[in-house]
Formats: sequence, C-alpha cells, structure tokens
Amino acid sequence: MLVIPVSAQAQDDSQACSEESTDCLEAIQKLRDDKISGIDLDIKISGQSGNDYPCECRLEGELFQPRQFSTTMFTWKAAGYCHKPLYFEDWNLERYGHSRGWLADPFVSAAHFFVTIPVLPYKMGVELPWECIYPVGYYRPGNCAPWTCPAVPISARGMALEAATVTGIVFLMP
Repeated sequence: MLVIPVSAQAQDDSQACSEESTDCLEAIQKLRDDKISGIDLDIKISGQSGNDYPCECRLEGELFQPRQFSTTMFTWKAAGYCHKPLYFEDWNLERYGHSRGWLADPFVSAAHFFVTIPVLPYKMGVELPWECIYPVGYYRPGNCAPWTCPAVPISARGMALEAATVTGIVFLMP
C-alpha cells in the first residue's frame, strides 16, 4: 500500500471546507425552520424607522409651486419625403403585404412585370419620371389595408406618349 503524505496546505484547506460546510448546514437548518405559519399577515410597518426601513421625508409646510412651462401647441404635419414613380410596383404585395401564396407570387409578379413593359410609355406619361410622388393618402404601416385594385388612370399625355412609342417602334423595325 502506498501512503502519500498530506501537506500542511491541504490540511488548512480541509479545515476551511469543514468550517464552510458547518455554516452551510446552519443556513439550511434556518431555512427549514421557517414555516408558513410564521408569516404575519399584518400590513402595519414593524420595526424602527431608520434601522429596519428608511426614514419618511414629508414635504409638509412647503407651498406647492407649479412649474412654469411655456404653452406649446403641437399640430400634425405630414411627412415631406417623396420618391420617383414606381412603374413596376405591385401595390397589394409590396406595399400592403397581401400575398397570393408562396407558389403563385413569383408567377404573378413576373406576369405583372412583363405586362407592364408594353404600357411603360403610357405610365411614364401619366407620372413623369422627374416628378416626386408623395405617399400621403396610402394606408400606413400596421393599419389593416383592404385588397385594392388600382384604377387605370386616363391621361391624354400618356396616350400620346404610348402612340409615339408604338409609331417609333413600327418605323424602326424593318
């Protein structure tokens, strides 16, 4: 049998651990001695002011001085940001999040894109590319927006631009 000598440091550590274990056992015993019947249902503050709870600082004797705020008036002002025309925008999907389903959305978006290409000159005549479009009047984010079918705007300038484009393409093709 092999005997390993125990150093003085190891003995000190074991004594410290035994002292901690007795403290731990005492704490566990105190915890177990607490019974539910020992809980007092009285709501009165018990103890001494300053020792068991903070002292109460009353504001008696001072007159109330209201703050002297300047009168302010807030009126709603519409946001002043704008964007250029969105000719290929799918209102229901992109602006309001109305989906047709994960399988149908790509095909409907592709059809929307390819149908918009021939009428792009008309759309550019209705909303000129250099004009700003303000989002005032659209449903706000978070509001319940119904499914909408935007009406086709009637524009003489759009019709003239579409006719000029079609005529130009016909004369350019051999």
